[in-house]
Amino acid sequence: MLGMTGAGKSATGNTILGKDEFKVDFSPESVTQQSEKKEIKRGSRIISVIDTPGLQDTSAKENEVNAEIKKCMEMSDPGPNVFLLVFRLDVKFTDEVKNTVKWIQENFGEEAARHTIILFTHADQLNESYGLQDHIEESPDLRQFIMSCGGRFHAFNNEDKQNRDQVNELLDKMDEMVLKNEGKHYSTEMFKEVQKRRGDREKQRRAEQDRERWERGIKISLGVLCVIVSVVVVKKKIKSSAE
Repeated sequence: MLGMTGAGKSATGNTILGKDEFKVDFSPESVTQQSEKKEIKRGSRIISVIDTPGLQDTSAKENEVNAEIKKCMEMSDPGPNVFLLVFRLDVKFTDEVKNTVKWIQENFGEEAARHTIILFTHADQLNESYGLQDHIEESPDLRQFIMSCGGRFHAFNNEDKQNRDQVNELLDKMDEMVLKNEGKHYSTEMFKEVQKRRGDREKQRRAEQDRERWERGIKISLGVLCVIVSVVVVKKKIKSSAE
């Protein structure tokens, strides 16, 4: 599970598991500081749920969040079948939310979209006159993002953990997506390759910044030199005129 601080990832995990395994609290800072893995048996299979620290968390440094995401990938080895991107239904698709989406895309790459389902929390705010589709249609950017993830989305009311229909429907959507992906994971190798490309781009960006600073320094030095030469020439002309 991935999402911003306060999106309801931990509560969503508890709803899926059917019991309170992840710590839930109302706080402007991420309650989950380290990735946690819990499991539930459904029929003949075991479903693993991994809760992660909130993205865009004001109390965490980016390198700390990156380290936890890498840890999350290791915990899910050989890789997750499903990325569950959790968003609050009552929060608009703001620039901050868009930056979170951008961060996810940059860190996991385009391939991750094939394994992604968007999950909205606070589904209790929906009613007959305002449904989930109405909420999505209100934001063209949100609609476009969902379409880039195969049009897969779902909604949870985490206040109603006894409602197992919402969980079963989500698991059915997961099964359908996994079947479409022929059972393939988003592998740790894919993640490492994306991280390598991201690191290479960062090195190139820093190298370009260093080059630009060096060029600016040269231009400034040449400008100062030209001024000094001009002053010397003027002084010589003045001296010659005086003589």
